[in-house]
Amino acid sequence: MAATAPSKSSAKGARAMAKRAQTSRNSLAIPTTLGSSKLLAVFKAVALLSTASIMSYASQIALAPVYGGIPTSLYHSKISAFVFAAAWVAKYLPFKLPFKARNLLPVLSLYVPAIQRTLVRYSNSWGPVWGPIITEGVTFYPLLFLSVYSTAHLANFRNFAADGIVAGVFAGYFWNMQSLAPKHLVNRIGSSWILTRCGLPNLAAGIYALVSPSLLLFTAIPAILHTNMYNSMCTSTIGLNETLTASNYTLLARQESNTGYISVLQHNHQNFRVLRCDHSLLGGVWEKPPPGFEYVDQDLKEPIYAIFVMLEAVRLVDPPPKNPNPKALTIGLGIGTAVNGLIAHGVETDVVELDPVVHQYATEFFRLKENHTAYIEDAITFVKRENSNKGKDRKKYEYILHDVFTGGAVPASLFTREFLVGLRGLLSEDGVIAINWAGDLKLKAAKSIIETVRTVFNGCRVFREDMPEEDIDKATDDFTNMVIFCTLSPDPYTFRAPADADILGSISRRHYLFPQYEINLDQYFGASGGITILSESNIDALIGWQETSALGHWRVIRTVLPPVVWENY
Repeated sequence: MAATAPSKSSAKGARAMAKRAQTSRNSLAIPTTLGSSKLLAVFKAVALLSTASIMSYASQIALAPVYGGIPTSLYHSKISAFVFAAAWVAKYLPFKLPFKARNLLPVLSLYVPAIQRTLVRYSNSWGPVWGPIITEGVTFYPLLFLSVYSTAHLANFRNFAADGIVAGVFAGYFWNMQSLAPKHLVNRIGSSWILTRCGLPNLAAGIYALVSPSLLLFTAIPAILHTNMYNSMCTSTIGLNETLTASNYTLLARQESNTGYISVLQHNHQNFRVLRCDHSLLGGVWEKPPPGFEYVDQDLKEPIYAIFVMLEAVRLVDPPPKNPNPKALTIGLGIGTAVNGLIAHGVETDVVELDPVVHQYATEFFRLKENHTAYIEDAITFVKRENSNKGKDRKKYEYILHDVFTGGAVPASLFTREFLVGLRGLLSEDGVIAINWAGDLKLKAAKSIIETVRTVFNGCRVFREDMPEEDIDKATDDFTNMVIFCTLSPDPYTFRAPADADILGSISRRHYLFPQYEINLDQYFGASGGITILSESNIDALIGWQETSALGHWRVIRTVLPPVVWENY
């Protein structure tokens, strides 16, 4: 049978099928290419937001020595949320930026320390509320805007609904990273130059440059030179002292650590020395006797704050503990005034201090006696561990000193009922606990803390550092340092008059060791109804209440040391 030639129509159909097959093969390759491109864009977007979260933390810890931790963070999250939303919406505007936004990010990061150093000199004029807002308004917030704006363009979806979902996902990621960054970095701050207030912006600049390399990076050379040669935050102690000498201060040592910027300063003429933590003082001593007391020959240096001496009054409680060899536990070290006092009287003392640099400087610059046991760890961890021990392994203390106030605030977790119950488990049956607190007695924070303590311990008595003003009942505020003394027994107790041996030849102890100005709690607080008992479930309440206290503390502490000292660190 003869073969038939293919018709024109069948040939045309074959060509059409081949074309469709080729198109099909091409269409299969296209999504693979787009997928790789989109994956790279998502990777860059995640890197941009991660780096912005690092800069968020770096910005706050850089301003904390000038404004304090709480004032610096007061509006940081709210403004960051507004900037994030504004930057994402900005991509829908009819006009575009005349440059690739992310190319500016490494340059701006490198300039942040220089701009901050220039602006902090106006801190006293701007105050603790507006100061951080204005400073971050020309440093971190523009950087965050450009980071989010670039992220929005990298994760660009033509579908408005899909884009909204992506925006929510990236926003959630940024907030999580913003909270995770401090948790992962705080215990590493100061361990290397790159993990410092000065180094973190350089780390961020490096990551930004990897995401978006550009020749614009050369414009940051002046910022790099300023960081390494002129920025007192980054240069040697010698360079900083050239600035401080004009105000009669000398910086003896400084170190960034897990609780903040720690430094030791000495006044060249008045001969006092202080230990600084961010925008607060942990304590201080007179290197020579205070003016008017030059005749005093002292072994223990006189403290500049009397409240630390009053903590030692646990030894004056009558009846005293039965143990002839009492032991003491101190939560929070400061410069070690109370610890040295206890050790001088032969009290075996354990110290729990979170910050290793605080312990180091207390030893090197404030003569902390060596015959004590130091636990450099979180107090909550220590208390839980010791309470879990059974029998002879469980520690019991006749005296417990709780002193963690700094910066106008306290670590809220150390004033919850749960933590105080843990301390109660470590206190001997006839022991005494003394809790230092500074705040406004007319505010909710003071009332809640005192009432929370009273739900855990018995016989609580509260003494203020100084005599109240005559018209204190009419005053709108009543800020004071105070010590809360409590026992486990409901039986009443008194304070015996200090003997010469208790004074240790100290002027401060002679005047302030014996508690004098007791606060009538019934008069101040009345019935305890409506007062919040602090617990782990409502810890945010205390954090919120302390904002007002921290702002007030900022203004008070600026009268102790001049602004130029706080601004140059």
